[in-house]
Amino acid sequence: MWFFSRLSTVIRDVNTALESFHFHEACQSIYQFFWGDFCDWYIEWVKPDLTSADKKTAIPAWRNIFAALDAALRLLHPVMPFLTEELWHRLPQPAGERSIALDKFPVLGPKWIETKGAQEMKLFQEIIVAARNIRAEMKLDQKRKVPAELSIGNPLARKLVQENLAPVLRLANLSDLVISSDQLNPEGGAMRSTALFDLRIAYGDAVDAQIEMARLKKDLERLAKDIDSKQARLADEEFTSKAPAKIVQDLRSTLVERQLEHKKLLDRLNQLET
Repeated sequence: MWFFSRLSTVIRDVNTALESFHFHEACQSIYQFFWGDFCDWYIEWVKPDLTSADKKTAIPAWRNIFAALDAALRLLHPVMPFLTEELWHRLPQPAGERSIALDKFPVLGPKWIETKGAQEMKLFQEIIVAARNIRAEMKLDQKRKVPAELSIGNPLARKLVQENLAPVLRLANLSDLVISSDQLNPEGGAMRSTALFDLRIAYGDAVDAQIEMARLKKDLERLAKDIDSKQARLADEEFTSKAPAKIVQDLRSTLVERQLEHKKLLDRLNQLET
């Protein structure tokens, strides 16, 4: 499960930060996990399971919520002792438990660490955030659901989204999502692109294509600066010779992704302008 993999990663990072006396890094990791991963994504993703009439679905979902919240409270306890103590007592605890301060501080659980689930969830998050950003720029009513189109060349990724279509539609507030490997037509709609997918929502009557062209120019400028920065860093022989090989390889991979995104946006802007 991606969420408990993420929790294990946070536990590792927090323990490492505390051992190095980097208390601000520990607090930042906990904050991002609690409000981002736990509240913004995990709870919203499993809400239908929590309210399900099927006990075989609802009970495990609630147990996972309690387990995650319990671990988060124990991580937070050194910096928020009184609040976490109060909340901890409101959770189901084994008989005889007296205080969160006497409980064990979370330690790394290697069995939960896996990258596949995290990468899959990252794809869902990018699609949902892209849809939300388009909706915000179109100034669509938050309650209004609209259809969208999604183009993914990778067949495994395409199948993965299809299998998890219901939560993606719900969290992106879409009425439908047409998934294919076909190139999308940028005319008459707003699009978002990553190296892996393109997402398009058709314009409403009140949306002007000039708005999309202005946004594309801003995004192209931002990407161009990012590409120049990464190219300069990779051209620095001192950096490439001293940095860990994985850091250099990740930087090269990110540069290729940014260049692909830049090309997609530039092609779309040219189409809109002509």
